[in-house]
Amino acid sequence: MLKFTSQYTRAYQVLDKFKRYVVQQSRSNLTKGKHNASSDLYGSIKGYINKKQNRSLAGRFTGGSSMPSLTIEMNSYGAFLDKGVRGSKSNYIKNRDTPYKFGRGGDKKSVPVSPIRKWVQSKGLDAGSEYAIAKSIYQKGIEKTGFFSKPFDKRYKLTINLYHKSIAKDIANNIANQLAKKLRQNKLKK
Repeated sequence: MLKFTSQYTRAYQVLDKFKRYVVQQSRSNLTKGKHNASSDLYGSIKGYINKKQNRSLAGRFTGGSSMPSLTIEMNSYGAFLDKGVRGSKSNYIKNRDTPYKFGRGGDKKSVPVSPIRKWVQSKGLDAGSEYAIAKSIYQKGIEKTGFFSKPFDKRYKLTINLYHKSIAKDIANNIANQLAKKLRQNKLKK
């Protein structure tokens, strides 16, 4: 009996290249857009490729692996900076399609003051000004930057196409390797 196992090396390489591009471009966009005061968000942008090995119910490896998948994560504040947040009184034009909103009916009830306090101290501004800044952010919102979604969207379609092609190539290559291995074993038996 021929047992087919899969190693998705080409697909892993496609995802790794996409991960490196998105992380690097997102970090670069933060720096170019001057949104990198504390470097907390910059340092939190990371990508992981899940490459699980198949296991039986008993926990033994059965050979092969499940298809690799990609996870990119960052501090929760990154979603607000990327997509923008509508203010309670006014709004940036870029933010009209954002899912986030301050004020009545919004997700956010207030702006946290502690990160603003940290930013005020790093800029050497007057102590106590963090409350005025928080109020201004609450009323005006946070302007959409697209620091993450722009590079992600730019390469997503191409990456998905390459990923599907590489999965097919990996499966075909794995089947060919298994057939060749079986043929060699049969030759040795004769």
